[in-house]
Amino acid sequence: MIPWPWREWPLRMVWRVERNGRCSHLVGTAHFFPYSFARPLTRLIRPAIVVLTEGPLDAASSEAIAEYGRSGTNNLAALLQPDAIGRIEKILRERANHDGAAWFIPPPGPVYFEAYTTGVRPWAAFFSIWGAYLGWRYSVDAEGYRIAGKLGKRIGSLETLEEQLAVLDSIPVERIVRQLNDVANWDAYRREYVRLYLAGDLDGLVALTAGFVTRGPAVVGRRDSSMFAALRPFFDAGDTVAFIGFPHVPGVTHLLREAGYAVTQVTA
Repeated sequence: MIPWPWREWPLRMVWRVERNGRCSHLVGTAHFFPYSFARPLTRLIRPAIVVLTEGPLDAASSEAIAEYGRSGTNNLAALLQPDAIGRIEKILRERANHDGAAWFIPPPGPVYFEAYTTGVRPWAAFFSIWGAYLGWRYSVDAEGYRIAGKLGKRIGSLETLEEQLAVLDSIPVERIVRQLNDVANWDAYRREYVRLYLAGDLDGLVALTAGFVTRGPAVVGRRDSSMFAALRPFFDAGDTVAFIGFPHVPGVTHLLREAGYAVTQVTA
């Protein structure tokens, strides 16, 4: 059952990292989410000295990513099943109608699908469609970044903008096509995703999202060691809160434990 959005939900995707009397926290984030964790994130970030995000989240970097995504092409229309395109078109039309656009005459053909996929890189097309489908207002990463700025914390990132763009370009088109063709199962996936994240069930989330477009080895496995190396000096100093996508948590916490850190899942 999907919970009520206005309730304050505890954040259970948090790990306390300790060594030599120094303590920090690692947050496994959801880049898209329907509910806010503002209060638990504020409690977590307030005593910290440093807050780290996976990549730069300032307005200029976000616009640079969007602009880069708009400077490309794709052949998704030729690769997708016609039924999937029809279903996606229906979703995008309903979203446009809900937002008050084009409600009076349904346009002929897949014009919304074409608008979302023309003249953009494959990953940009996917995330535009996925974001429109979800309609979710929140991102754990962005919310943590905003709160850290409001509290005057020192903010850094584990990867550069160029590294993040390279990761996006490395997403295989076949994974994007498979995800888009699976549109009939999106609703069930979305509900289970929310349930597992709220429960703090990392193993369940990793299993559920194994086929998602950003879960391939180029996006997850190869970056765990570099994230661990970037985190290490901050965790040695302590008083750090680091935000990384939850798929990286198993690999990064494994490396932390191997290096002698005590890692415990907690609730914020």
